[in-house]
Amino acid sequence: MKNHLLLITACVCMYAGGVSAQEKPVEVTKYTVMERFEPELILSAKEREQLKEERIAEVKRRREILDTLSISERKRERLLQDLIKDPFSNRLSRTMAEIEFEDEE
Repeated sequence: MKNHLLLITACVCMYAGGVSAQEKPVEVTKYTVMERFEPELILSAKEREQLKEERIAEVKRRREILDTLSISERKRERLLQDLIKDPFSNRLSRTMAEIEFEDEE
């Protein structure tokens, strides 16, 4: 009985966490320590927010590309891990460079 209750509770928490994570807006720190000393070297909060949104959009685009490739599941998982942990890895860069796009005619 305890196992069933624990399992149900865990599922509800995971679902609630997933729903709230999708609605979370992009956040950047408004003021950084370096901004106090060298304000002309730091981008504004809006510019940093825009760069972060562009990076997130690029990650989503690359993830969609990786999902459509006909590669083994093991290689796909390694590439997705690279995408999250090290987006400039040699393995990911090489795979993205080797993709041949077909023109629709």
